[in-house]
Amino acid sequence: MGFLACMGPLGSLLGSLRGCLDRFPDKRRGINTTYSMGDVGMAAFSVFFMQSPSFLAHQRQFEEGHGRSNCASLFGITKIPSDNHIRDMLDPVSPPPPPPPPPPSAAASAFRRNRGSTEAH
Repeated sequence: MGFLACMGPLGSLLGSLRGCLDRFPDKRRGINTTYSMGDVGMAAFSVFFMQSPSFLAHQRQFEEGHGRSNCASLFGITKIPSDNHIRDMLDPVSPPPPPPPPPPSAAASAFRRNRGSTEAH
């Protein structure tokens, strides 16, 4: 059983994110596809998730010394792309339009009826 399978909801969310990233448009043609778009996107996400701008550089060194990295076990990244390659692949991708706002909850409706007061009337 892989590490992500043990992580429950986080593993499910990361799997869903990877599914979206795998569908990103790929500008490459021919055999220049060393890294999947999912790996490129997950590598970019991992830097923000780990809140460390040097996370990928450290993982590349770790992989060279140990033959594996946390990128594979935590984020399912098979090969770690360079920072420049990540930028080159993701910069041209346009973000999707934001989803419509959710319908107001009962609490929000009550808040509006009470003119912003949190006290019940």
